[in-house]
Amino acid sequence: MTESKIKKERDNVHSIKGHLLYSLGAIPSALPYNMIGTWLLTFYTIGVGLSLIEFGFLFIIYGIWNAVNDPLFGFFMDKLKPKKGRRVPWIIYGTIPMTLGFIGLWWVPFTAHIGILLYGLAMLFIFDTGFTICMTAWGALYTEMYETERERASVVAVKDTFAFISSMIGVMIPSMIAAALGSWALAGLIMGITIPITMYLSLLGTKERKEYQIDEPLPILKAFIESFSNKPFVISAVTYALLDFCFGFTMMIIPLYAKFIIHIGEGMEGFAMIGVALGILGGIPIWWKIYAKKGPKFGLAYSMLVFCIGMIPLFLAGDFITLLIIGLFPGIGVAGVLMTEPVISAAIDYDEIKTGKRREATYGGIQAFVARLSLILSAVALIILQLVSGFNPNLETQTTEGLIGLRFSISIVPAIGLILALIIFKFYPLNLKKFNEQQAKLKELHQARLSQLKK
Repeated sequence: MTESKIKKERDNVHSIKGHLLYSLGAIPSALPYNMIGTWLLTFYTIGVGLSLIEFGFLFIIYGIWNAVNDPLFGFFMDKLKPKKGRRVPWIIYGTIPMTLGFIGLWWVPFTAHIGILLYGLAMLFIFDTGFTICMTAWGALYTEMYETERERASVVAVKDTFAFISSMIGVMIPSMIAAALGSWALAGLIMGITIPITMYLSLLGTKERKEYQIDEPLPILKAFIESFSNKPFVISAVTYALLDFCFGFTMMIIPLYAKFIIHIGEGMEGFAMIGVALGILGGIPIWWKIYAKKGPKFGLAYSMLVFCIGMIPLFLAGDFITLLIIGLFPGIGVAGVLMTEPVISAAIDYDEIKTGKRREATYGGIQAFVARLSLILSAVALIILQLVSGFNPNLETQTTEGLIGLRFSISIVPAIGLILALIIFKFYPLNLKKFNEQQAKLKELHQARLSQLKK
């Protein structure tokens, strides 16, 4: 390939068009995941009859599988060197099980509880295997392609805008489709079709960098030891897991909160998120400027603080208008919390300087391993909710204790998780000064690699 052609491809990746195309991958990342996070609990309890405890055990098993497969896929992505690239082929093939598993989740052919549990697990396993493959590779491309904090912040702003819109579609629209068509299976099919379309389109904005493929990978045991000795990464991964729990658990509870506390009509429960959605929309440009100017540590720390303070008053919301107004403040915080990539990417850059190797996929897999423990936390919280408060989603009328438990779950529980995340993230070592020094060293290292590749 001529030097002019390489320059043209690189310019395309770093253009606005390239940023937009790559960011389309945020749609299959956010839409199906948020639909599952928001509606799977409601569908598998109220829709097909599982108890909170049964659903909790389903999610615990799913969380364990999720935690195991993520780091393994990440390691082998970095280790294997197929001719067509270390990332793109995985995305092409991983999209297939991701799509089929997602669509199958919403079509349950069984009525016995054991059949529902086993079928749900099978579909979750198929979906998550594809999801892990695609998103580990797609996320690794972000760190590979974009090196400067300004460009990373710019791409994150575009990507998070797509993710926000997709998330809101995944939260608000499925229940409306299911109510209008009388079928969650059709809602799953309509949403599922978007996965391959947007995932494959995102590949038009990607370009793997050959200078990262000349490294000999670390042996598997040493790879994991090096990863877990990376202080910035461990701190950011644990922080991310707690954030994932806070946001994911809240999304699970919202449809139940809308039904039993706010009394929103069937099919419209997703609109309980409208206040948070507006807050996110207004917060994205604010946090984009903060991340670009102050660095990833400052941006994430202060967005977590806003998110935490904003969650507590949700305990008092008893009608739609109050929920809308109160939801604006935590929504602004969520907008900044969603921009975790610069923090994780800086930790991966730190590893490259230490080991001399690019290992985005390994780190993406290990990060997902730690983050997926949030699924187990959510499942345990659901079981505790039913055991302690007596809340039962299959009953039309709840006890006073059950309703208090629901209010506690949507406000105080996430706030506690966010306080823990803030305490842990305080020890993240890469402030703006250290980040800039690190990026300067990284630029020299990449220039040396390019020179080696040209020889």
